[in-house]
Amino acid sequence: MHKPLEFSKITELLNLMRTDKLGNTCGNKSYYYFGALAELEEALIKYTVSTLIGKDFLLISVPDILPRNLLEGCGMTINTDRTQIYSLDPYHHGHDMYLSGTSEMSLAGLLSNSVHSAEKLPLKLAAVSRCYRAETSNVVEERGTYRVHQFTKVEMFVITKPQESDEMLEYIRNVQQELFTPLGLHMKVLDMPPHELGAPAYRKYDIEVWMPGRNSYGEISSCSNCTDYQSRRLHIKYTENNQDNYVHTLNGTACAIPRMLIALLETHQDPKGKIVIPKVLQPFINGNTFIGKNTQVPKLKLRK
Repeated sequence: MHKPLEFSKITELLNLMRTDKLGNTCGNKSYYYFGALAELEEALIKYTVSTLIGKDFLLISVPDILPRNLLEGCGMTINTDRTQIYSLDPYHHGHDMYLSGTSEMSLAGLLSNSVHSAEKLPLKLAAVSRCYRAETSNVVEERGTYRVHQFTKVEMFVITKPQESDEMLEYIRNVQQELFTPLGLHMKVLDMPPHELGAPAYRKYDIEVWMPGRNSYGEISSCSNCTDYQSRRLHIKYTENNQDNYVHTLNGTACAIPRMLIALLETHQDPKGKIVIPKVLQPFINGNTFIGKNTQVPKLKLRK
């Protein structure tokens, strides 16, 4: 009987990724994807973006360097012992500038100090960006590329009228499930308890999928209703009946690349050593049906 392999073992056997001996480039908790794995990353992004555009999300290209006031307006803590934010050297790069941990903050910043017509809500935005996280973990379930310092993510961000935000949270969760189900992943939705929520979130769902090689579930996505926590700090309002009110903001992960790749490769591995590509991704990866061993990039060896 075939025993599923863990992601790092699969990618080692197929020569698709490198995570060790990266000190000369990007250090610990980073990675290189090679060949078909890099192509699969791009296929996931294109599949996700095309689906969101088909649902009337407006695609935005966002900056990854943000000021302190915007991060704090979104609910992030800066310069504390538990901060996850990378700060830039103020001597060389300007005062109070930071690397973005998610495009949610850039999208919220785009709408700061704005007033919207009630008839044009909800406003649904999406972005593809690099995300930078200083967080680390020694938990065995979060080994390898499950938790890394930088990764690519497709994010959804929505503003809506307060009375419609509960319904919009369910809509975002349904979009996530519509994205993940055709990928052949076994998932479960968790309605997170209050003590698991950050300061901005009023309600939050996590989606976990089964990762056979790890023999455990792993979180691949979440969505949150932040009500008016962010809009009051960033001054995002809407007009209805000649009166201005604060919108509600919501966000949701459409695709976080490293964990999605872990789930896909561990779920769709073949006993003969190939990775079957889900049909919905095949049009975005030149019609290829499987991933085999990479022979184009030689195995890299570190020389002193």
